[in-house]
Order: sequence, then structure tokens, then C-alpha cells
Amino acid sequence: MLLLAINPIGAFAAPIRITGKVTDGPSGVGLPGATVQVKGTATGTVTDASGVYSVQADENATLVFSSIGFQSQEVAVGGRTTIDVVLQEDARALNEVVVVGYGTQRKIDVTGAIAQVKGDELIKQPVLSATQALQSKVAGVQIINSGAPGQAPVVRIRGTGTLLGGADPLYVVDGIITEDIRNINTSDITSVDILKDASATAIYGVRAANGVVLITTKRGKSGAPQVSYDGYVGIRTPTNRVQMADAQLFTQYNNEAVRYDSQTDPLPFDPSAASANTDWFKAITRTGFQHNHSLSVSGGTDKTTYLFSAGYFSEKGILRDNDYDRLVLRLNNDYTLSKNLKIGHNLSLSNSNSVLADAGSVLLEATDNISTTSPVRGSGNVYSAFTNAYRQAPIVPVRNPDGSYGFTPRNNVANPIAQIDYTNFQAKGLRLQGSFYGNLTIAKHIAVISNFGVESNNLRSYNYLPVYRVSSNQQNATSKLTVGRSNNSRWLWTNTAEYSNTFAQKHNVKVLGGYVAERFQGDVLRSERQDVPPQSNYFYLNTGNASSATNEQTGTLETRQSYIGRINYNYSDRYLLTATARYDGSSKFPVANRWGFFPSIGAGWVISEEPFMLGKTPFDLLKARVSWGRTGNDRITPSAFFYTIESTGLDYAFGPNQTTQLGRTIVNLIDPNLRWEITTGTDIGLEFALAKNRLSGEIAYYQKRTRDALFLKPIDAIFGDKDGSYLTNAATVLNKGVEFGLNWRNTVNNNFQYNVGFNVTANQNRLEDVQGGLPINEGGIGNGQFTTRTAIGQPVGSFWVWQTDGIFQNQGEIDATAAKIEGTKPGDFRYVDQNKDGVIDDNDRVFVGSYQPKLFFGINGGFTYGNFDFSTDWYANFGNKVYNGKKAQRFGNENIEASRADRWTPTNPSNTEPRASNAVPISSTYYVESGSFFRINNVSLGYKLPQSFVSKVKLSRARVYVTAQNPLTIKKFSGYTPELPGGPLNSGIELSGYPVTSAYLVGLNLGF
Repeated sequence: MLLLAINPIGAFAAPIRITGKVTDGPSGVGLPGATVQVKGTATGTVTDASGVYSVQADENATLVFSSIGFQSQEVAVGGRTTIDVVLQEDARALNEVVVVGYGTQRKIDVTGAIAQVKGDELIKQPVLSATQALQSKVAGVQIINSGAPGQAPVVRIRGTGTLLGGADPLYVVDGIITEDIRNINTSDITSVDILKDASATAIYGVRAANGVVLITTKRGKSGAPQVSYDGYVGIRTPTNRVQMADAQLFTQYNNEAVRYDSQTDPLPFDPSAASANTDWFKAITRTGFQHNHSLSVSGGTDKTTYLFSAGYFSEKGILRDNDYDRLVLRLNNDYTLSKNLKIGHNLSLSNSNSVLADAGSVLLEATDNISTTSPVRGSGNVYSAFTNAYRQAPIVPVRNPDGSYGFTPRNNVANPIAQIDYTNFQAKGLRLQGSFYGNLTIAKHIAVISNFGVESNNLRSYNYLPVYRVSSNQQNATSKLTVGRSNNSRWLWTNTAEYSNTFAQKHNVKVLGGYVAERFQGDVLRSERQDVPPQSNYFYLNTGNASSATNEQTGTLETRQSYIGRINYNYSDRYLLTATARYDGSSKFPVANRWGFFPSIGAGWVISEEPFMLGKTPFDLLKARVSWGRTGNDRITPSAFFYTIESTGLDYAFGPNQTTQLGRTIVNLIDPNLRWEITTGTDIGLEFALAKNRLSGEIAYYQKRTRDALFLKPIDAIFGDKDGSYLTNAATVLNKGVEFGLNWRNTVNNNFQYNVGFNVTANQNRLEDVQGGLPINEGGIGNGQFTTRTAIGQPVGSFWVWQTDGIFQNQGEIDATAAKIEGTKPGDFRYVDQNKDGVIDDNDRVFVGSYQPKLFFGINGGFTYGNFDFSTDWYANFGNKVYNGKKAQRFGNENIEASRADRWTPTNPSNTEPRASNAVPISSTYYVESGSFFRINNVSLGYKLPQSFVSKVKLSRARVYVTAQNPLTIKKFSGYTPELPGGPLNSGIELSGYPVTSAYLVGLNLGF
């Protein structure tokens, strides 16, 4: 009675009928199947196909709107009879679907380590390849970019797990296996899913040890045709420069170096005679220009959908005459022939053109790494123009008054402008990629899918070397034309059957089985002739001297067969189990070792769905997972287990007439038991979400150990092997680490939303064992010195150098020191005698770190306010080392960095900068620098034009934006860039590298 007296209106409130529409925030269309629940009651309904609903509730009630993949929203009725709601996408929703090997799964069902990046995030970066845009976005994934136009980045997933085998991940584009995705227009991508642990990757077996990147391209949707245009245009500039000595410091330094070595030799340079003060870096570079245009048309009916797109990308690099452009056409169609049968195709055609690319690139043989690598070889590395610009004397003019190229006989450094001008290199690629699928439901719970994928890559290239003379060290007496043709093709046929069913509303089971067959064939033809005329319209072999012709051709044929299986079990969205297996056969190994079995198992526990957790903790999600699996790596030369026969220099005279006979002999030893590398991995993870799913995160520990890693094992010369080693499985490599990611996303109101994310990875890499092998010395810099060693207990490719210990200040200190380099003078480095034997030799070298970072992290965030949107990505890399190879590559009278002005002299007793010297430097800690850096990867600000204006000009949407890529880099390294891609054994050496660039662009997005 008292309660009724206090609140008589509420006591007698009558229910009312409420209607409205629930729409999708990003598109504004009706959202079918959304749930509308009266809070605190069992009353509710779902929206129809148009997003319309009708529900009965008290006029003071609260309605809860929710839908899979969207953020829930609570709305007070307040006596209203019409309530329309806009639901915003929730990228963290547990029911979000992610792509896995040969299928899809709900995020909640996944027991492995899988990360997904939406295509909408990737297109914010003005890049050629989607992998370049992944930097900073995914924990455990390291992206090492290059500034060279058309260059693919180096991708490492959870560390480097091989020595000589391929270390790159496997790429799968709409079911097509490939190793290069530069033919994919980023605007065509729906999502990139990265499989990181063995549980997720084992379904790909022998090719999955380095991780798998799954790319799903866009498809058409039923409805009226939708036309969209996305484009940008802007400039590129070097992110960092190295301050070099001017003419005065250069002459002073080199004259000083000569005088230290001899009191009587004439000085090489006359300061008063120097008429030039050339900035060589400025001379060879320009302001780069980049533009990109993407146009797509999509639509369809309930029976047929289509998407057609065309994309053109063009970049003029910062190096003079270094250009790259690409045209991509795509056609994706789906046809619903009946309720049980659906077919479709994904077709892509890419045409690329590289001018003055890395003419030193070599494709020694056809491989299944289908890329734009040139089959032309032996033409010299054009990117070494950056190194020559670093080394060339500033007193040398670009050109002399008579128009000839400048040079000095005092050093052997090429004039970098002449080097560029006399390089005539071009490569054109045509690449077709397509898949054709059929999806047949043969029973209520059984679906059969067949997918046939094809890929063809044809590359034509030429390199013309004209007759020229700049100096005795830079000349060519006979013109030469080298022409290359590379033709690679692959087909891949995948057939799977999947059974899925739910028992007793709690037991969800999926069973997948399948067969995969693959064939790759490739060949490379290289021809060369001399005395070809210099006019470009004569760049054909038949215009040259036929007697000088040389030809060579290589080819390969590879086949694979696989049987795959997977079981997924989910009990009441609480207990999860995934088991996979793949039985792989590869022709790349001896018959006895061609088949291997690759299993995995993963388990998950959604703790937040337990009755004792529901509604009693702050967690909206708390999920634990653990997995184990085994994968392989078969990326070796297909002929690695064949003997090689050579004839060069082996002809001999035989018989009474001494007739010349052709000689042949085996020049290599092979391991008849050669087999693929095996990686075994364990992953333990915890996923969580709080604050109504606004805060989500994940922490994981992983360990992956690669056994039977390929290794060149030394062998005695008596056995006759040409290089004194043979390829075998002899090493074990360990990677272990921790990943952590945290994301916050919040919608304050319909006018303001924001998000911020953070991820960090700590990885430890170590060579655990080499069975009977010696350490591998690598990292040569062209002066007889090597810089890296891969040895037991150390990271792969560790820097192994002599440790400096100050500088000898006078002859007395030198005389008092037993352990020193022969010929040491005051002002030279003192090196630590590590073993105290009184001699400085290789036994005194020390490991001082590797290029592999101990820690790297990414930060990303953004907001929308009204019609404005803002986004940014930051990336940092800590704990690794780099080697300043260009600084260490001295032979005499080259230029120096401006910092050498503070070098040791008798009147300036420095203990860190040695004296002037023209001696070849030895590998030491002086050249090893910190590779840590922090970079703002991308900053973008956009504005959506008002809808009233957009409608008047017959558009559905219009947005303009400005973007800055790499606007700021904070680093300790004194060179151009600490991002120095390379192989597992020699990464992190700055020599002939292409500096990373910054881009400033303006763009436009239109919808019709």
C-alpha cells in the first residue's frame, strides 16, 4: 500500500506498442535479425529483413538492441511509440568471423593465435602492398620496409626460425597459395587474417613454419550497382639524411691520413685547388611523386553478384630515374544456381613496370617464389649509387666544364650520376591469378567445396650497358645487352567436405576433410650479346655480334599432394577443442623423405560463460586457450639433392693423336637423406573484454623450435666438393616470447567515437644446436671483412666483431701494450684481448647483439567527430643492433661523415673518434650501432562532405583527406635508416640500401 501511494503512476502504467527500425551505422541500411529485448524481462523480438521491429513494453521500460558484430545499445522508452536505433560495428565482438585455413570460424571458437586486420584499416596507408600497412598493427608480426619503389617488405612472424631455408610467411589469396602479394590492390581487400601459432597453421603443413597470411578480397552484394573511387596524390622525400664532410673537411682529413702514414709522400689533395663542393646525395635524388587510383563497381541480384575493380599505382622514387607503376584488374563473381549449389570465381590481372630497379637482382633459377625479381643478372647493383654518393669526394664535380663526368684518380669510387645515367634497365611483369570454386550442399549438414586456383607470372627484362669512359675505374669498352625471360605457372586444386551439426543445443561439431594437389613449373632464359647499338629501338639481341652470344636456361618442376583434416568441438560456448592434421608429400626431397605428418591440437575455455561468472565479474569475456602443433618448411632449391656435373676447364687430350675429349666431373656432394625443416610450437593465451566490450585485450606466450634446420656443413677438401661444404639438416633454432595487446573503443554519442590500441612483442631468438657444424660467418661488406656469425647460444645472424677499448694516445701506450694490431699508431683503436694471450685475432671477437629486436610495439588510435575523422599509427623497435657498413667500407681517399671533424689528433686527444686513416677498417664495435627507433607511421585527417551537398551532385558519399606517412623518426643510428632488410644471416647491415622515405598526400573517396 505504501509503495503504491509513493508511485501510483508506475503501479498502474499500461504497456504500449513500440515500433521502429534498426540500421547499420556504417552503411545506414536496415539490419535484419537484430535482437530487441525489454530489459529485465523475457519479452523481446527480432527485426525483419528490412530492420523493422515491433514490441510491447511499459512506457517507462528500457529496450536493449543487439546484433552479432555490433555494439549493444540501451534506450529508455520514455513513453515514445517510435524508436529508431543505429548500431555501430564492434570489431571486438566475439561472434565476429575470422578466416582460418580452408574455412571460417567464429572468433569465440578459435583456439589458436589468429589476428585480423580489416581492409578499411589497411587503405589508410599509402602503400603498394598490404603487408607494408601491417606494421604496428599486429603483435608478433615484424615488418621491415624499404624505401625502394616496388620493393616488397620483409615479414617475420614470431621471429626467424631458419638459417638457409625461406623465412617468409605463406600467403593465401582467396584460396590461392602464393609467396608475393604485390599484385593485390589494397583497396580490393576485405580482411587480412594472420595465423601465428602451429595450431592455426598446421593445416598448411610443410609450408607453414613461418606463419600464414590469409587475404580475402571483396565481393559484390545484391542490390543496385555501387560505384566507388578512391585516390590520392602526393610527394615523397628522404626521411633522414647523413651529414657528410664538405670539401674543406674532406681535403683536411685525407691529407692528414696520408701524413700520418708517411712524412714524405705527397699530399693527395690541394685545398686551394678545390673548385667544387658537391652534395652527392642531393645530386642523385629528387622529390619523389606518387599517385594511386582505384575504381570499383559492384552489385547483383539474389542469384548473381559481381565486383569489378581497376587500380593504378605509380611511384617515382627519390633516386633519379627510378620508377615503378602497376595496373591491376579484378573480377569476382558469385552465382547461386540453386539453394544447394553456388559457384564463382576470383580473377586478377596485374601488369607492372620497373625502371632502374635493382638491376643487380638475380633469379638464378625458376622457383615457386613467383615475384617480380629480374632474370637479368651480373649488371651491378644500381642502389649502390647511394653508397657511392656517400663515398665520393665532394671536391669532384658532377660534370666538368667540358660536360664530361667528374672523377678523381685518388680513389676508386664511381661517379654516382654517371652510374645512373649509364644504367638502362627495365623489367615488365604480367601476372594472372584466379580461382574457380563450387560449393554444393549434398545433405542438411554436409557441404562439399572444390576450388581450382591458377597463377601465371611472366617477366621480361633487359639491361643495356653502353660504351663509356668516366675514368680508368669507371669504364666499359664494349656494349652489352642482356635479355631475360622468366615464366612461372602454378595450379592448385583443393577439395574439401565439411560436416557441421548441433546436438542437444549445446554440442557443436564441425568435421573437415580434404585433398589438395599442386603443380608448379618455371623456367628462366637469359641471353647476352655484345656490340649492340646504343639507341633503345635497337635493344634486340640480333643487332649485336652473333659470335659473342651466350645463352643459359634453367627450369624446375615441383609437385605436392596433401591430405587434410580438422575437427572443431564447442560445448555450450564454454569448452572448445580443435584438432588438425595434414599429411604432406613434396617432390623437393629424396623419395625416402617426401612425406610428412603435421598434427596440431588446441583447447579453449570461455571462463566468462560459466554460471559462476555470469553477471558476477567485470568481464564480458574471459577466455583461456592452449595449443600445440607441428609444421614444416620445404623452401629449398628443388635440385638440392641432385649431383651437379660441370665441364669448365676439364677437357683433355687423349690417344695417339691427342684428340681433345670433353671432360665432366661431379663437383658437389649431396646429403641423400635431406628432409624438410620441422617446427614444433606451443601457444598459451588469455583473451578478455570489459566495460561492455569497450576494453578488450589478449596476452600470449609462445615457443617454437625448429629442428633439422638446413645448414652448410663443412667437409674436407679431399672429398672434392667445390665449395668445401654440403647442405644438410643439422641445426636447431628456438624462438620464444610474449605478446600483449590492448584496445579501447567507445561511442560517446552519435557525433563522437574514438579508439586507441596498443600491442607489444618481446621475442628471444637463439641457435640451440649445430650437429657437427662450425659457426657460419656472414655479413661481408666488400672489403675482406665479415661482420656476423651464427653460433650456438646466440641469435641467428649476430654481429661478431672486435671490441674497442679507447684509443692509443701516444707511442708509449702502444709500446706498453702486447696485444695490438700490427702497424698501430697513436690515434688508432685499442682492442680488448679477450683471452689474454697477447695477440689480437679471431679468438678475441665478441658477440654484440643482432638485428633481431628484443622488443617491438605499435600504437594506433583515432576518432570521428561530426564529419571529421582522424587516425594515426606509431611503431617502435628496441634492443637490436645494426652495422654501419658504408662507413666501414673504406679503401682510401673516400668521403667521411661530418662527425669525423671531432677525430683524434695530437692536439685533440679523443677517446672515441680515431685518427684520420686510409687503412681498410676492421670489423669492430665502432661500427655497430643501436637499431632502436620510434616512428610515426601514419597520420591522417579526413572530412566527409555534408550529405545535402553530396546529394545535389548525385553522389552517395564524398570524403577528402590528407595523410602523412613516416613524418617523424627518432633514432640513434647515424645512417640513413635502421630498417635494413636482408637474409636471416646478414640482416641489419647498411650497405647499398635504399633510404626509407616520407610521403605527404591528399586523397579523395567518392561513392556513386
